[in-house]
Amino acid sequence: LDLLAEGLTNRQIADRMFLAEKTVKNYVSRLLAKLGMQRRTQAAVFASKLDPARRDGG
Repeated sequence: LDLLAEGLTNRQIADRMFLAEKTVKNYVSRLLAKLGMQRRTQAAVFASKLDPARRDGG
């Protein structure tokens, strides 16, 4: 969720976590479903509400 909130693409997340891009795509899809969301941006907003420091740029 943190990497999604940073605005990283599936490919960038995969590279950073040493995973296949398809694996990340599956993980993101499952995460969005569990959160009841349809878009990555919704999850990013949700993450910023969980971590006020991220919203404040710190």
